[in-house]
Amino acid sequence: MGAEDLWNDMLNEFRALGGVAENVRLGHGPFGRGLFAIDPKKPVSISIPENLLVSLKDIYFENDVFRIHPRSPVSARGQAFLVQYEQDFAWGVARQEVERFLSAMSELPEQVQEFATRRLGLGRFFVPIAPGLAHKWFFGTRGIRSGNGNVVMPIVEIANHGGSADYISGAGISLSGRFEDEVLVRYTTPSDPYGILMGWMFAPKEPTAFSIEISGAYGGRDFQIKREFEDKRVPFVPEVSVEEGRVVISYLLLGHRQFPRVPKGAFRKALGSLKLDDLDEIYDVIQFTNRNGFLELLELLQGLDSPAASVLRTLAINQLAALSEHYGVRAV
Repeated sequence: MGAEDLWNDMLNEFRALGGVAENVRLGHGPFGRGLFAIDPKKPVSISIPENLLVSLKDIYFENDVFRIHPRSPVSARGQAFLVQYEQDFAWGVARQEVERFLSAMSELPEQVQEFATRRLGLGRFFVPIAPGLAHKWFFGTRGIRSGNGNVVMPIVEIANHGGSADYISGAGISLSGRFEDEVLVRYTTPSDPYGILMGWMFAPKEPTAFSIEISGAYGGRDFQIKREFEDKRVPFVPEVSVEEGRVVISYLLLGHRQFPRVPKGAFRKALGSLKLDDLDEIYDVIQFTNRNGFLELLELLQGLDSPAASVLRTLAINQLAALSEHYGVRAV
């Protein structure tokens, strides 16, 4: 059976179980394997019903084969579909990519690993490769929040990151819209190259940049900057609190392609009530700390030719580009 026949047979069973998949095909493009519109003049519509969303808590592996626990409320036919789908289109064909990525990261020079962990918070990529680690990474990148927990979403998880479309959750998970060619979806909002790498193992160009998690003394006060995005549509101005004398910022926008004057204005607005001396200098030092970290990473990667070095080099370049999307100031 050819790949196209396998795809069409899978979609037929998906539809028989209540799913919707209109005007969509499997293909390869600049981002690798992905979803594409069959007819760009018509809308693409994909909808996964709740009865095909299996909780991450209800999946396990038997000799590296995807399985669903009997306690799952998904029907026997639904479970059979999902197991076959994972074998033919997801875990069964993509697991080696995850394993290669993690293996390549573990082979980077110790100096690079130590710096990336200490300065940039990338330590999760350098843990010892143990049984089950690839499972955790793979399904961690393909799960989505639905109801009270994270679930595995078939078919739409093949769509690559980009564009402006979002997943729509409610009675199931859906993805729809008009696409000239490849079906792209925002994996997360807000996002920057660093955040995408942390969640999905690649670092694309993004229009915004946020500070990495850092702690330090700026302007005579201790600061802790986090990356806590409670809502997909976060405001420019973060939440700020003072905890035992330390200024804690929930997140910090440092670059915005569309509104380059906003980052510093948002920083002034967020911290204005604290009556700190020279807020602009504090902001500039935090900007410098972020830029310097990625510049030092680039320096450490000089002369290294490996897939992992290429990923980290792309991260540094794209994060630096996003960090540069700021100048001047605008009141917020």
